[in-house]
Amino acid sequence: MKTLTFLNQKGGVWKTTTAVTVAHGLALQGRDVLLVDLDAQGNVADALGMGALKKSGEADGLYELLIRERGLQAVRPSGRPRLDVILGHKKTLQAKQILAGMDFREYLLRNALAELASEYDVCLLDVAPGVDVLQIGALVAADFFVIPVALSHLAVVGAMDALGTVVSLQKAGAFRGKFLGVLPTHWERQTNESDLQLRAMAQQFKRLVWPAIPMDPRAKEAPRWGKTLWEYAPKGRAIRGIRINDQYHGGYQRGLARLVQEVGL
Repeated sequence: MKTLTFLNQKGGVWKTTTAVTVAHGLALQGRDVLLVDLDAQGNVADALGMGALKKSGEADGLYELLIRERGLQAVRPSGRPRLDVILGHKKTLQAKQILAGMDFREYLLRNALAELASEYDVCLLDVAPGVDVLQIGALVAADFFVIPVALSHLAVVGAMDALGTVVSLQKAGAFRGKFLGVLPTHWERQTNESDLQLRAMAQQFKRLVWPAIPMDPRAKEAPRWGKTLWEYAPKGRAIRGIRINDQYHGGYQRGLARLVQEVGL
């Protein structure tokens, strides 16, 4: 099982949207996928139409995995073939507090996921903004990581802060993952800010800049209906990109193809 972490120190960059879209896209291609929500807000449950589990208190999969060490019992089917989830919940905050007092806490997530490795081809980790014990654990567990970055100044700063965390872990000998690149999101072709930030990103990261994800109102609408973008708007701009001179530029479809190639899925 290969593990891929999505992170940024800044919120609102379509990190969860990206994790859910990539997870379902890989499942649709025939991979067995595990999606893990490391955020106490539990937005993955909402994005997949599993919000009722949050209200009933049953969406505490991460707590079950890390604190009660229940392995496969922490996993739930998403209702989509080949896609399973470990959900975040309010008890994720309790899990963080307990983990903070444990020895070798940065390795606990990696060890817990290793017990599930034979069941899945790939595991995707959706990490909450900010630095905490779960973000560190997600990086330690990662074979690869991607930083979704909204095309705004503050989001780019958040990306640089995230890379700073990675460098610190590398110096401590705790990080083994490969940086696959940055994924520009919220791309608006008509705005100067998007263009300026995309150019700056290309200068900073060069070939590590992935196909940009265009701004698409349907990406905001889809969670309301508990559907992924592949279900709600498979021909929308976020998936297919923007058509320029009879060619499509950007979009999750192209990004997914690049991911499959680089990770070797």
